[in-house]
Amino acid sequence: MRKISYYLLLIFIITSCDSKEDLSSKKQALNNPMQLYIINGDIEYYSEITDGSKPKKPIFVYDIPEKTNEVTNLTSKTSEQSVTLKFDYGIGGSTKSGCTVKRYNNGNSYFTDDGVYGSIPYDKNGYLIRGFGTTHHNIYYNSLVLFASNQEEKSTDRTGKIWHDNNNNGSAISIEYPFKASVTYEISLKVTFYDNKRLINNAYSDGYPTIFAQLKDDGVIVPDEKKSCGKNGINNIYGYVMSGYDSYLVNYTRSYTLDSRAVIQRTINFKFSPTEKKNALVISLHPFTSTPGYGTPISTNDYTMTLPLINISEKPFDPSLNVEIKTPPRR
Repeated sequence: MRKISYYLLLIFIITSCDSKEDLSSKKQALNNPMQLYIINGDIEYYSEITDGSKPKKPIFVYDIPEKTNEVTNLTSKTSEQSVTLKFDYGIGGSTKSGCTVKRYNNGNSYFTDDGVYGSIPYDKNGYLIRGFGTTHHNIYYNSLVLFASNQEEKSTDRTGKIWHDNNNNGSAISIEYPFKASVTYEISLKVTFYDNKRLINNAYSDGYPTIFAQLKDDGVIVPDEKKSCGKNGINNIYGYVMSGYDSYLVNYTRSYTLDSRAVIQRTINFKFSPTEKKNALVISLHPFTSTPGYGTPISTNDYTMTLPLINISEKPFDPSLNVEIKTPPRR
């Protein structure tokens, strides 16, 4: 009887493995191949090939924007209550942050950690900086760049129905900064959004990216720091806040969603009134995603956001910015 049980278990394991391999092959067959484009030296954009042709070698695209006036590579204290962090000086030196980015020169590619932020903090004029999703400096934009994208991913279940899902990426940066209790802070971001889909496919992205800003106890962006060099998992950073859990953190989280197409310049202001000491600011860029399902259309969008400047200013304490939390959230 025991031998029969072992035999049945072995059949189940083999069948399960075959089923997984079958689903994997179906998933690959359903999704069209992707053509890789390299925008401005190191920004990767993947475009779906729908005409039956095969991918070619990476195609280089240069869309050099007008550069702003350069400023010195320093963090400046504009007043006793204001600090400005400047990221508009192009490619920086080695950060030794644990992450690299692939850059191209005359068709040749190489990996470098110059100007790339990762889980190992980099001291920028007295403030420790971390990154997620290969946030780095791009010489053509003359700025720090963050990314957010979403593509459709298809698979089939055992009945043959097609399941549509999101394949999304994003990036973030954190700055260790002493946020005091009972002081209101205005955080100003100077940003420009570039729609990569519009540049490559001559069609606007479906949906707009969202910037999240959060005050935290430390500058760690993701618990598993080994994953900080990858772009996947960006939505897990604020998933617990957006889903309604830990409502206490709502007072320490702000967001802004882009509302226009093409190249958009914005100065975005976030205000916080911490009632307790916080030690870091996290800025992250998230793509627009769709609800997965059978036959559900999935949003395709791909954005680059330049971030040349962050300003942090102290203001008189304004408690009206906070939501009163009376009871802990249910779990």
